[in-house]
Order: sequence, then structure tokens, then C-alpha cells
Amino acid sequence: MVELIDLAGYVEEGQPVYPGHETTQFWPSSTHEASGIVWKEQAGETDSVKRKFRARDQGSTEEHPVARTMVVNEHGPTHVDALTHLDPTEERSIDKLGLEWFYGDAVGVDVSHVDSEDYIGVDDLKQSLDANDLELQEEDTITMHTGHREENYGIETPEERHAYLHDYTGLDEEAAYWLADQGVKNIGIDAPSIDHADVMETKEYPAHNMCADRKVLNMENMANLDAVAGRRYTICAFPLKLRDGTGSPIRPVAIIEN
Repeated sequence: MVELIDLAGYVEEGQPVYPGHETTQFWPSSTHEASGIVWKEQAGETDSVKRKFRARDQGSTEEHPVARTMVVNEHGPTHVDALTHLDPTEERSIDKLGLEWFYGDAVGVDVSHVDSEDYIGVDDLKQSLDANDLELQEEDTITMHTGHREENYGIETPEERHAYLHDYTGLDEEAAYWLADQGVKNIGIDAPSIDHADVMETKEYPAHNMCADRKVLNMENMANLDAVAGRRYTICAFPLKLRDGTGSPIRPVAIIEN
């Protein structure tokens, strides 16, 4: 038996998006009711036309989308950064990264004891690994459960969005390079960034600097990482095949063999 655990958040209007990036938006491209009128004029009262008006016949006064158009930033919802996002001299956009970057062995750690004002250090990572008898191996992905998303994610008010975007922990420089030294190829977190929120002021970005220097990917705005904390599993987090993409929304899934 295989257990599948969804590690993605919703792609939804109002979601907190990293400052400076376009917000997520949806709007109807066409509706059943509007297209039903056109179809009826063209072909008469066919079964397909009747189906178009089924909701209206049942008393609904709303229009129901057939298809929606969306605006989604490459780095808006749960997503992965391409190497071109980290370094303008890089040539590996999201479509030029092999699928092996997004599939393989993974380890989940629990660093939810780290307060939002503090940084995640090497000892914090080792503590979780040792407590669960886990070791990092070459080409592993690591996911870090901080608890930030489950405690602070919200879309209803500006206050909720602000809290999610401006008050979270992240890796310090030593911990970031320690992960690279262990051979990690991808780092995931349940927060807007693998860097601490403070870097929006300092513009230091030590974890992203490490990723650019050592060619390591990172996944942000993940969800449900508590479900894989303390476990070794297989991750599948394929991006969209966006030509020249600087990153991509993803639907990461943990695959656990029972």
C-alpha cells in the first residue's frame, strides 16, 4: 500500500503573495448560461443546451463558469524557484531543469520549536534528525515544518496576509551551507521563504545566496509538512513546463510506502 500526502496549499484569490509579486486572480472566461444562449440560437433545444441551463432550472440565479482565466505569479502559491531566479548568469530556467530535481528521496524535519524571531540553525536540524534516527544523504530533498502556515495563513483580511508574509523563521547562513554540504538538492518550507522574514529589510538572503552558489533548489509556501516531519519518504513535486520560467507553482506530494 502507498500513502499519498498533499504538501501543497490552495491556489486561490486573496492568498498572501511575496511582496512585489503579482497577486493571484481568477475570472470567468465563459459561463454555462451565456454559452447556452448562443448554442440554443445555433442548434436549438439540444440535450447539451438543456444541460447548460440545469442549474438555472433548479432555481439558481448565479452564472456558472465553464472555464476561468487566471493570473498566477511563478512564485505566488506553493512553488519552486528555478536557478535563473537566483542568479541572472544562470541558464537553467524551470523548463531546463531535469525532472530528477523534483522527484526522489526526501526527509522531513520538525523545527516548529524555533520562534519566528529566531533563525533555524544547524543544531535545530540535527536535533530533529537525531530524534527520529534520520540521516541526510546525497541528492535528498529536505522539508522543514515550522508550523508557520497552519498558525498564520489566512486570506480574509489584510492583517492575516500581513502576518503570514512578515513574521516567520528561516535558515541562517551556517545551516543553509550545512545542508548543501550534506548533498541536499532541494529545500522546502511551510513559509513564504527559506530565508528569515528579516531579510526583507537587510536584503542579505543567506539561504538563497547559498542556493545560487551551490545550485540547490527551494520550495516555498508548502503545507502539511507536519505529516512528514520525522519521516523519510519519496517526494514528487513537478513544476509546470513554463518556457524560460523563473519558477513554477507545484503540487508536491509525499509518497510513503506502508
